[in-house]
Amino acid sequence: MKTRNVRLGALLSVCAGALAFGCAVPGVGLAQSASPIWAKLQPVVPYKSSEEQYAAYRAQAKPATNPLPDWSGIWTRDAGGPPFNFDPAGGEETSLPGHAYGRVTAQITPQNKATLDKRMADIRRGIEWDYLSYCLPAGFPRLLTEPFLREFIVTPKETWWINEQQSEVRRIHTDGRGHVPEEEAFPLWEGDSIGFWDGDTLVVHTTHLKPGFYQRGQPDYSDKTSTVERVRKIDADTIEDLVTVYDPVGLVKPWTVLQHYVRVQNPKEPELRIDMWSCEENNNVVKDQTGATNFVLPGEEGYKDPSTRLKQPAADPTSGH
Repeated sequence: MKTRNVRLGALLSVCAGALAFGCAVPGVGLAQSASPIWAKLQPVVPYKSSEEQYAAYRAQAKPATNPLPDWSGIWTRDAGGPPFNFDPAGGEETSLPGHAYGRVTAQITPQNKATLDKRMADIRRGIEWDYLSYCLPAGFPRLLTEPFLREFIVTPKETWWINEQQSEVRRIHTDGRGHVPEEEAFPLWEGDSIGFWDGDTLVVHTTHLKPGFYQRGQPDYSDKTSTVERVRKIDADTIEDLVTVYDPVGLVKPWTVLQHYVRVQNPKEPELRIDMWSCEENNNVVKDQTGATNFVLPGEEGYKDPSTRLKQPAADPTSGH
């Protein structure tokens, strides 16, 4: 497993300077998704806020299944479509040179569009940067679009959503608690998530998020963003997440998208598992003077050899350890 850790860490460093959603984990096969990424959504009844939508779902909820659904196994995002795009034929075009992102269906505010237009203009001039290149977390909701391995750990009081990239973990509290009080809350990478079970569907409300962007070449989301999700296992090898995003700063109206996660099937490594690994351990991505992504090459000062781990400091013989 040591070789695999090094390989994945090196891969993340490369992906940090490329299109993250397009990177694939070598050596694993994906189960065939039974639900196409472009499946048409049923019209969503408009709500004034995510709080109102979440409350409406809770009022209509059926009793949770007993036992709770089994979401065990190793999963990864279905790469059948561009990140956070629903319909490739509609919305704002944000394809990058050499990469078909399709069209963003979100109706974004003029301020958000100006930011996106500048980012796209910079990218076309060869100036691109992503905070993942500093080995920071993707954060939520961007986490939904990232590749690599992930797990869903379901317990009666919490559901954990674990992504191998940066060892990110979402904790969705289903024990009846509310959100952190406003006077104590602050923006977090994964936000503050509470939820309940509607039959076999996990309904999640997430607030208090750090700002970010949905993916490279995608619009921004602000720290006012909140989401409502309906997560369910639609067949033995597919988990579906229907997401509605609210952002009064970045969106003209709520944005509903559909994400799918497929079970990883790898006969050569039947005991495949998620490990903790550090992107910074062999990250050779740097920002140059223009603000663009660049790389420290072998032989240059500061280069980190992907085949080795960080050297641990020598023990102090006088410390007794």
